[in-house]
Amino acid sequence: MKRYFNPENERIQYVVCETLNGHVPTMLNIVTGQKLAITPQTAAHYEIALPDYPLAQSCALSTAERYMERLAALNGLIEIE
Repeated sequence: MKRYFNPENERIQYVVCETLNGHVPTMLNIVTGQKLAITPQTAAHYEIALPDYPLAQSCALSTAERYMERLAALNGLIEIE
């Protein structure tokens, strides 16, 4: 799976994680290992722009990855090779 980071805050990575019901875009703190689902509430708190269309919390991997690609483009995130 692709991983992204914000060059202004390299401690946080953005990745799609597997859940019991599917997949969800997630913020990962690489220092502490804590994960946080990207929801409208967390996006507002961390000042992250979300794509115009809503995303179910648990969805297919391909849907979650497309959403993450759009989120990365909106926020200037860089893909980790």
